[in-house]
Amino acid sequence: MSSATALQDQITRMFATQLKIEVPSPETDLLNSGMLDSLGLVDLLVQIEEQFGFSIPIENLEVESFRSVATIANQVAQHLPKRVDHS
Repeated sequence: MSSATALQDQITRMFATQLKIEVPSPETDLLNSGMLDSLGLVDLLVQIEEQFGFSIPIENLEVESFRSVATIANQVAQHLPKRVDHS
């Protein structure tokens, strides 16, 4: 499993367990579907901070980066420390 897929799976579980939102696929548009509203977005940012150890300041928030689990995973991956592959 790729690290991108693993991160998407982790975020999907976070939605289910912490936000009580069942996301059908990583590409589901969370905003257009109504699954994620402005209050849900704030809750999501809190969960990202708790689970991944970084925060995204509201003034730097780009809503398009939080449109789907896939785009959220990309946003999270940009903030995570880079892993060194020793293989």
